[in-house]
Amino acid sequence: MFHSNYKCIINRLPESLVKRASERLLRHSKDPVPLEAISEKSERIESYLRHTLEVYKNSLNRKKRKTMAQEKILHSRSWLECNVSPALLTIHVVDSGVQTKKIAHDHKEENNRQVMNELKVLSQYLLDYNR
Repeated sequence: MFHSNYKCIINRLPESLVKRASERLLRHSKDPVPLEAISEKSERIESYLRHTLEVYKNSLNRKKRKTMAQEKILHSRSWLECNVSPALLTIHVVDSGVQTKKIAHDHKEENNRQVMNELKVLSQYLLDYNR
């Protein structure tokens, strides 16, 4: 399809992009390339193929950087990177029901104490206001 001088460019592109490049050159809205001219050597065709190759390389590099960044994130979250063993972080707690009741009771007492303090402050404020 393209001139043999462009083989070094075409071999580095996937077949689908080579086909798409020829179709775009043939169907260009302002200045289409005639079918006979595609197989000839032309500065315009060469520059378009080089541009297509550059865009293709950039997209590959972008994908590579993206996958490397994702691998880096996943790798940094692994336990292998940490100096602490997961076994050292294990905490064994015996649930004996008493602890839960005691904690709930402490919260209830604390809430009652705070309410009583607020009531004392409010009553003192009202007494001072009424004088």
